[in-house]
Amino acid sequence: MSFDIRVQNLTKVYTISHKGTGRGSMRELIEMTLRRSLAKMLGQMPTSNRPDGEEDQQEEFKALDDVSFEVAPGDRLAVVGQNGAGKSTLLKILSRITEPTAGSVEIRGRVASLLEVGTGFHPELSGRENIYLNGAVLGMPRSEIRKKFDEIVDFSEIERFLDTPVKYYSSGMYVRLAFAVAAHLDPEVLILDEVLAVGDLRFQQKCLDRMQYASREGRTVLFVSHNMQSVGQICPRSVLLEDGRVKAIGPTADVVQKYVGASFVDSQDKGTGNLAEYRPAAASVPGMPTEAGDHRARLISAAVRSAEGDIASTLLYHRKMILEMEYEILVADGTYYVPNFHIYSIENVLLFVSTPPDGALGNYQKGRYKGSFEIPAFTLNEGVFRVTLALSSWKGELVSIHFLVPNAITFKVVDDFSDVSYRNGYMHAMPGLLRPRFAWQLTRTT
Repeated sequence: MSFDIRVQNLTKVYTISHKGTGRGSMRELIEMTLRRSLAKMLGQMPTSNRPDGEEDQQEEFKALDDVSFEVAPGDRLAVVGQNGAGKSTLLKILSRITEPTAGSVEIRGRVASLLEVGTGFHPELSGRENIYLNGAVLGMPRSEIRKKFDEIVDFSEIERFLDTPVKYYSSGMYVRLAFAVAAHLDPEVLILDEVLAVGDLRFQQKCLDRMQYASREGRTVLFVSHNMQSVGQICPRSVLLEDGRVKAIGPTADVVQKYVGASFVDSQDKGTGNLAEYRPAAASVPGMPTEAGDHRARLISAAVRSAEGDIASTLLYHRKMILEMEYEILVADGTYYVPNFHIYSIENVLLFVSTPPDGALGNYQKGRYKGSFEIPAFTLNEGVFRVTLALSSWKGELVSIHFLVPNAITFKVVDDFSDVSYRNGYMHAMPGLLRPRFAWQLTRTT
């Protein structure tokens, strides 16, 4: 199999120095000097170079541990993982910024890297001069850069500031120009690290389209991002790094599910209790409202339940699920109270807000109420979801929010493959946040 990037048994070890309290105070410095002088007079060696006998300690940290994978020509591979997983270290080694401790990297062809805002730019030079400088670094003759120049400027949308030193550019201008240079100077391999984190939505989509176009031209793209939507849109394959090791590699939808699942397990391990159930903390002063409420209404509890009615943080895709909220009305004066469920993806993308119909609210009296609704089977796709709870009200034109609890409930939807009738033989994770079933008609037209 041919490849543009081959990583074999790559390991990177950093040495971390622990120096106790760090730089000592003037008193500590004088005391240390006197100890050394006294020890020298007595013909003894001082036991430590640190005040109070503190010893410098060193620790080895493996940023990458035996990482191996290949990227075929024209392929688009994403590298995903939590902060500290080793993604940036991997890209720095691939970009020849740092050397590995062990293992090898083979890259065929010219490499253009965009690892952070302004990488490879000289701040004192203008945008025009930096375009030519970057092209020269890539080994391109001036005539070739000149052919691409107008296309780069047009893509970056900074023609007005082209002859201004880039040190005066905003972060968005930096990214637009840096990405335009990296993507248009015809590298065989394009390495991008969170390039879409800066810039407006229109330019982000423009970058996504350009990366897909580069791939169709046979360019190889290695892309690092925490935005799983961008990853899913650009890269058919992904590799998941965890603590410096390859945790999974394969179709992006499968890898993203493993990544999201790991985040869900991590939330459970942090001791937050049952993620599928929420109860506000008790009031510190008797008779005062809890943290989730005011003098008019308060939240008592909320939960997500399986089709069987059990509180559950893991639910099946092909079964319905029930979200419920219990709250207490403390003031009943004709106010129209509305319970709200806001359903978000783990990336804080709002899927929908659910509230009861007008007729269900009625005329509130003082007391406790429970509101619930069903999410039908075959609606939410596999993934982790969070629920924000709220109770709002209005009287006339006055709208009030009596409690708002972000991320009160977390639950995970999984597919056990018990019903594969809509998979058409595809047995991997399906992309998307929603996966509803619609009525289809297939008819022969000729």
